[in-house]
This record gives sequence, structure tokens and C-alpha cells, in this order.
Amino acid sequence: MYKTLTTCILATCLGLTGCATSMLSTALPNETTEVKTTILKTDQIIAVGQAVKNQQEQGLVFVGKDYSYLMTEGSSEFLSIIKNIPVNQRTLIISSPLMLEMDDPTHFHGELKFQYNIPDSKLSEQEKENLKNLGFKNHFMVMEQQTQLLYPYAIIRFKGQIYQTTGTLKAQQTLPTPYPIALQQKDEITKKHPFKRVTRMALYPLALAFDVVTVAPSLIWADLHGDFTK
Repeated sequence: MYKTLTTCILATCLGLTGCATSMLSTALPNETTEVKTTILKTDQIIAVGQAVKNQQEQGLVFVGKDYSYLMTEGSSEFLSIIKNIPVNQRTLIISSPLMLEMDDPTHFHGELKFQYNIPDSKLSEQEKENLKNLGFKNHFMVMEQQTQLLYPYAIIRFKGQIYQTTGTLKAQQTLPTPYPIALQQKDEITKKHPFKRVTRMALYPLALAFDVVTVAPSLIWADLHGDFTK
């Protein structure tokens, strides 16, 4: 009886010790990691157009006061939407400032969203299929007169490269009001290694080596008229 009682007490104590160790490990982990965001540079978009080199389209480009921002991936999806959907049926959703996350001193990535202004319930199956082919594969819910309506939206994830603006550009779609843009860098900081600090990335834009031409007049102008949706 005494032996059994002793064994039970020991087992309970060992179990509690294990729980305590687990709780301490959770409360006081060996290391913690946080993400630190640093704004490397701010700029202003003064024009939008399409980059052309050797008479070949290179992608959408935002012309800034200091740098130019060329979309090397994602611009075809962007242009496809504005060319195929009437301006009154779409809304471009963009942050202010437009945030570009730097992957290295020259390359960046980011995202834009297009909202389709007609609810899903009022679309035919063919219209839904057309929207799906244009990238409208998500929905957001809106309450209108106590009714839940789903609206299609598309996420345009893009990648690009920054260029130093030099000389006079041949043609460009100038914005009446410059739009802010910010280049940011994200760093993971682990407290286990106190010597690891945020490293500020230096930007090394290349020289501009293409012309910027107007993108189908009145198409992109309708979205980028200095009146972005915040």
C-alpha cells in the first residue's frame, strides 16, 4: 500500500514537472522572432505608361520623380482587366502610399486589387466565367438593405525592377496629382542572436533603357487619374 502510494505521488510529481517545463518553455521560449519593416525610400508617381524597347512591349511602368518602376510580372493581367472591363464596372483598390517590398537592391514585389462593381447574383454564368478568366477568382461580402451581396474581385500580384529616370521620356500619361509610393524592406530579428540587427538595404536602380508610351488612351487614365481608391 505504501509502495503504491509512493509510486502514485512520484508519477504525479513527474507529470506536473513535465507540465511545468512545457508551460515555462511556452512562456519563455528559447528564441523569439519579429519582423521589422523599414521604409527605404519614398517617391511620387507622376506618370503611368507602357515600357517599349526595340518596338516591343516590356510591361507597365510607373514613372516617379526619382525612379521608374517597371512591372516585369503582372502587368499583362492588369492591362487585360482595364482593356476588357468598362471603367464604370471596375474599381482599382490601391494603398496610399503604394507599398513596394524590396527583394534586393533592384527588384520589388507588391499587389493591387480590382473590384467588380456588379454583384455576383446579377451575373450570368458566361459573365462569371469571363471574369474568372480575367483573374476575378475571389469575392467580398457587402450588406445592402439587409441583404448579403457578393462582389467579385481580383488580386494582381506583381514583380518589378526600379530604374533611374534619366533624360526626357518620349510620351507618358501624366497624372494631374502625383501619387505617393514607398519602398520598404522587411527583416526578421531573432532575440536569441542579439548581434543580428536590421540591415538597411541600399538601392541600386539601373539606368532607364526604354521609352514610356501612353497605354491605350482613356483606358488606364480612367483608373489612374490621381483619384485612387484608398
